[in-house]
Amino acid sequence: MESMGLFNKTFSVLEKSLDLRSEKHNLLVSNISNMDTPNFKAFDIMVKKEMQKADQKDGKLNLLQTQPMHFPLPELSYEKLPEVIQVEAPEHNFREDGNTVDIDKTMTELSENGLLYNASAEMISKKFQSLLSVISGTVR
Repeated sequence: MESMGLFNKTFSVLEKSLDLRSEKHNLLVSNISNMDTPNFKAFDIMVKKEMQKADQKDGKLNLLQTQPMHFPLPELSYEKLPEVIQVEAPEHNFREDGNTVDIDKTMTELSENGLLYNASAEMISKKFQSLLSVISGTVR
């Protein structure tokens, strides 16, 4: 019977979520800071789509041992950068300078992204608290 490991997939999923939410935050802040830049095109990361892609792949890079005298190589993990997409111009864009930043929508997405980041951080914190409780033998 194969061991499930100490952390299963929970920690890696939460870690990926935190990384993607952090990247999305940086993009949204960049969009806001360029809201008055003529012809600036807003960008975004589709976090749900990236999480589904991460779930479908095992995230391992298999190395080839080309000579029998070489040491066996471990599997190495790799992280693929998330796909950054250009945001479509709002349907009712009253700006004539070519900028596609919708400040209301962007601020809403920034707030939602912050809440989801905090939720993921809280979940990973609870996981570590549970491990600490098991290790120390205390029950809360």
